[in-house]
Amino acid sequence: MNNAIARANKTRIMLPLALALAIIVLVILTITNINYAEDNPGGADFIPRWLGVRLLFTEGDSPYSQATTQAIQEFMYGRPAKPGEDQALFVYPLYSFLVFTPFSLIADYELVRGIWQTTLQIALILLVIFSIQLADWRPSMATLFLLSVFVLLWYHSVRPLINGNPSILVALFTASALLAISREQDIVAGVLLGLATIKPQVVVLLIPLVLIWALSKRRWRLIGSTLGTLFFFVILSTALVPDWILQNVRQILAYPGYTPAATPATVFFEWWPAYGRWFGYLLTLVMSLLLLWCWNKAWRKEFKAFLLSAYATLTITTFIGISTATSSYIVLFPALVLVFAEWEKKYGRAGRWLVASTILLILVGLWALFLTTKVGNFQNPIMFFPVPIFLIVALFLLQRQSDFFATE
Repeated sequence: MNNAIARANKTRIMLPLALALAIIVLVILTITNINYAEDNPGGADFIPRWLGVRLLFTEGDSPYSQATTQAIQEFMYGRPAKPGEDQALFVYPLYSFLVFTPFSLIADYELVRGIWQTTLQIALILLVIFSIQLADWRPSMATLFLLSVFVLLWYHSVRPLINGNPSILVALFTASALLAISREQDIVAGVLLGLATIKPQVVVLLIPLVLIWALSKRRWRLIGSTLGTLFFFVILSTALVPDWILQNVRQILAYPGYTPAATPATVFFEWWPAYGRWFGYLLTLVMSLLLLWCWNKAWRKEFKAFLLSAYATLTITTFIGISTATSSYIVLFPALVLVFAEWEKKYGRAGRWLVASTILLILVGLWALFLTTKVGNFQNPIMFFPVPIFLIVALFLLQRQSDFFATE
């Protein structure tokens, strides 16, 4: 009894202290980020969304309008964008305002960029926690520390952090949705999946898999919540800007005209003009067949099999011919964690060394590849390939474990 009382008293003391410490750390982190924003202009992926949503609510202008686009360009360049430059179109679905509105209420850009960057950094730490829970893994403190450092410093995190890309939040929404599905919190999962579609190209193939698997498992709430959330988002956006879908489509069609190669076919065409495009089409065909095979493997199977297929789907999305960016590869982090977890479970101590070595190899290797191949300040398209290739091979090897595909 006395021990229980002592533990309760200790908890009452430690909880406020932990909360106070967390607040202090967040304040220091935010101040650091604000100072960084003041000294290092940037956030090119954040500005169009922040300012586009801000002008929507302060001026009543559509984020897709020419007036808004010109205002964004003037903010970024001090002039209209030249041909060949980033045209800074809003591009995102209008309902992305649900994510950006709290930040668009702040007029001071350096301040809001610092707060936004803190938000993304917190999201990365939460992504580690949720990824570990999804993998049903209890890593050592050393491995947990290494994963936390890795998620903050590897190439596919630093790039969206510096540019202010919302892909980090999309990764968190996606991982949170999968975790909710694992716990049969289907209403929550559907809402989170809806939020993940603020970057639709990232989850455009995951959503159908979720619906197909939910159908096979008779998870009607998951289907209803996902479709209902998307329907609500579309209706809400239409109430604000009636023809937003048409305006959005126009910007999506214009987007490839000023962005670097963003599909394997276009990358291969740049490298090998004579036959590269056909090689890209062949890769799209192979990836499409592999995708269907993965979906079939998940049909009526338990969550573990679905999770493996979901991670494979997110990975295949990068190679199947849908326009993407390496900033969005952060969504693949939970798949890496699953691979690491299975290695440790299978190989024990040797697995822990394998995990640590692989983390360091990916961390150092990607940065070395970027620095040795970049053209000016721009990445070489080769950065599109290492992580998806590694994951496709690793996930394929995992699927050979029969325990992944147990039925009810």
